[in-house]
Amino acid sequence: MYFGLQTGWISMMSLQSSLLGFAIFKAAKPFLTTPFGPAENIVLQSIAVATGTMPLAAGFVGIIPALQMMTTEDNPNGPVFLTATEMILWCLAIAFFGVFIAVPLRKQVIIREKLPFPSGTATAQMIGVLHDTPLVRGGEAKHGHGADNTIRRRRNNNGRTSVNGIDDEESSILHVSPANNQKNYSSTATTTGQHHSDNRTSLPVNFGQQMAPLGSSANILNNPDSSSSSSNDNDGGRVEIGGEDGEFSLDKSFLQEDNWRMNMTALGISFTLSGLYTVLSYFVPAISAIPVFDWLSGMTIAVGSTWQWFFTPSLSYIGQGIIMGFPTTASMLLGCFVGWGILSPLATLNKWVTGPVGNSTTGARGWILWISLGVMIAESIVSLLGVVVLSLVEHRRYKLRAARHAKHMNILAGSSSSATNNNYKDEDDDDDNDDDDDAPIDQLVPLKIWVCGLILSSILCLFLIWVVFRDQHMPVYATLLALVLGSLLSILGVRALGSTDLNPVSGIGKVSQFVFAGVVPGGIVANLIAGGIAEAGAQQAGDLMQDLKTGHLMGASPKAQFWGQLIGSLASVFISTGVYKLYSSAYELPGEVFAVPTAKIWLELARLVNGQPLPAHTVPFILGFAALFAGLTILTTVYSDVAFLKSLDKHGNPVTRPKWLTYIPSGIAFAIGMYNLPNFTLARFIGGLVSVGWDWYCKKHPGTKYAKLGRVFLIIIASGFVLGEGTLSIINLFLKSSGVHSWTCAGCIEGICYCN
Repeated sequence: MYFGLQTGWISMMSLQSSLLGFAIFKAAKPFLTTPFGPAENIVLQSIAVATGTMPLAAGFVGIIPALQMMTTEDNPNGPVFLTATEMILWCLAIAFFGVFIAVPLRKQVIIREKLPFPSGTATAQMIGVLHDTPLVRGGEAKHGHGADNTIRRRRNNNGRTSVNGIDDEESSILHVSPANNQKNYSSTATTTGQHHSDNRTSLPVNFGQQMAPLGSSANILNNPDSSSSSSNDNDGGRVEIGGEDGEFSLDKSFLQEDNWRMNMTALGISFTLSGLYTVLSYFVPAISAIPVFDWLSGMTIAVGSTWQWFFTPSLSYIGQGIIMGFPTTASMLLGCFVGWGILSPLATLNKWVTGPVGNSTTGARGWILWISLGVMIAESIVSLLGVVVLSLVEHRRYKLRAARHAKHMNILAGSSSSATNNNYKDEDDDDDNDDDDDAPIDQLVPLKIWVCGLILSSILCLFLIWVVFRDQHMPVYATLLALVLGSLLSILGVRALGSTDLNPVSGIGKVSQFVFAGVVPGGIVANLIAGGIAEAGAQQAGDLMQDLKTGHLMGASPKAQFWGQLIGSLASVFISTGVYKLYSSAYELPGEVFAVPTAKIWLELARLVNGQPLPAHTVPFILGFAALFAGLTILTTVYSDVAFLKSLDKHGNPVTRPKWLTYIPSGIAFAIGMYNLPNFTLARFIGGLVSVGWDWYCKKHPGTKYAKLGRVFLIIIASGFVLGEGTLSIINLFLKSSGVHSWTCAGCIEGICYCN
């Protein structure tokens, strides 16, 4: 909630949840009557993720404050302020149907298509190492051999490493820079759904397996198929993990007493330092807004107060930058420089805006927000279309491969009927093995549960939305259409998440807003609510599917995870509502401390699609930047497709991703850097530099104590930074609510520093 209200950033934190849960129960082990195993850890992190992401799913950082920001021009009744009871009813309306949508999709995307879900796979690998338990299922390659059904790597006759007989170069999805990704900051994607049996040539039955839409962020090392399980490795159980926290190695030495103590000490110290800075910044606010650029100018130019260029040395934002990685933070810095260093002065000096630079309504801040919105819409829509188009392309490729396979069988058998029967038998065998790879029937969510649940949760949504917004001209048919549209778009969102580690919920919400501009013309309230419903469904379906991937690889019960998601969502309905009411009562939203940029984006787009004009002189810039990043998105998508790259090389050379793709900035990250104030982006970029510096240090000095701990040590520190400020900000909230004032305002500069 805290970071979402400040900058719109909310992360699943699934790796951190599993690690912290393990640490807590490891310390409490003497008091436990039941062992805390991997299954319990998986359910714990499922509940934690569902609870932690509700502020985003329920629109507490977007829809709810956007309703409060409306004017009488937007809505005849003016802004809509929901009571605590109405917020609870709103949350209950959207809290469950996305969970039920995910249940039937699991069979297709996890069991049959075996999409990698990089963060879910990374969490499974982390839990496997923490509990010294091998992955139960190899996951992405069929017919795994060995007693524990893990995938073993071996050398083929050409000296290449292969997985179940398939060359790495042929089975992997090529690297796409994390710069092409809004949420997750790992590197490349892989799916290895193909297999070769010992006795026969086998045709890959799944389409979409060599598809890498924009922002692909799973590495072949992210996939358990491309590395042994911890019990089978020759290097002592080392596992390469990659997900939203970047790529790092982890092995059993992580649990050795000295290493474990060092990592937990680092977590505690980083948590404490970040928390202390947060509380101290309340009493001495000058330390949260340092005018470094004023100092660099010799105090002759008020760079901070006039142009909003100042620095906030927040350890939490540095930690976020470490987690995001250098490519993403570099894209953010580029957007920050273009928006606040070029476009903002351009609009201000040419008098295209009339208010102060930092004013989001009349100043340059509101003007450049439209350009960032154009970039986000362009990349989001092209990304969603990329998922659809590449799925269709891969389906056609599969059909062509099937035809060639059938022809080959005809030639071998000398009889088309015999070959056809053999082909059908192969496909039937593949389907049977899909079922064999699934969880036991008693661990699956029963058909009647999810069907009845989907129907009842939809009815609940229809009824509660009518109750809460019956005076705001929200038609029941619009809510019903939002549920249908949200369900359809959730399928695209889940597929995109499975392939790229990016759930395009932002794009899904914006697509919904465009649709409902035609369904309920002029209804800004209806536009916001309908978009929020669709986004909530996609968010929750994606969260559960990521967790189900983790559970599938570890052999956990999907039913237990399903109920865990429902429990976490239900609990967070009340937690999120209470926390939001505390923030909204103590602070002005939007205001000096919490700008709530996501809400501004929602409201401005709702106004635009309902006929309100764009600000003066924004159209050329919006079209130009939107076209640029749409083109870059298409370019990245095309040059990340394995089959396309193979077609460029007729000599059979190993397929590699073009290096120049690494330097293409992410449109979403660029836009975030543009609409957030520079102080947050600068701190994140420092975190990105720290990440690069740490990797360099570990490679340069591999024998040192800290280098041996690897990147996981840095991620633990970064997580402590984020958790420290996020947790102890509650103290600041209570201080503000109680009317406690700052100790001193010395050093504060008007316009960037605010005393309490």
